[in-house]
Parts: sequence; C-alpha cells; structure tokens
Amino acid sequence: MNWFERLMHNTGLMIHHVVKPIKSDSKKQVVKKTVEEEKVNDKVILRRTTIEEVEIKRDAESDSDNDK
Repeated sequence: MNWFERLMHNTGLMIHHVVKPIKSDSKKQVVKKTVEEEKVNDKVILRRTTIEEVEIKRDAESDSDNDK
C-alpha cells in the first residue's frame, strides 16, 4: 500500500469512528426476514421482501443520569 492509499484508508477510519457514535441513538436487530418470489411470466419475477426489526431507543433520562 503506498502512502496515498494508506492516508485515505486512515482518514476513512477516522471519519467512521467520529460519525458512528453520533448515529447510534438506537439499536436495531432483525428478527425475521422472508422473501416471496412469484414468476409472473418469462421476463418478470415479482419478489416481495419483508423484514421485521426490533428497535430499542435510548432514553434521554438514562443518558442524563449517566452524565452525572
């Protein structure tokens, strides 16, 4: 890896580590994922994807208690 690629890689990691904690106000977990396919004709396939998720958001109260 030359110096420019290494610089770009490390810059990307730094930005990722700064931005990621900002976005993690909630935690999502996929519970169930189903895919249904139906062949309409020779050229068309209808695909229906259903994703069920559980999202847990942090409370503002628990965050303020942890700051004290």
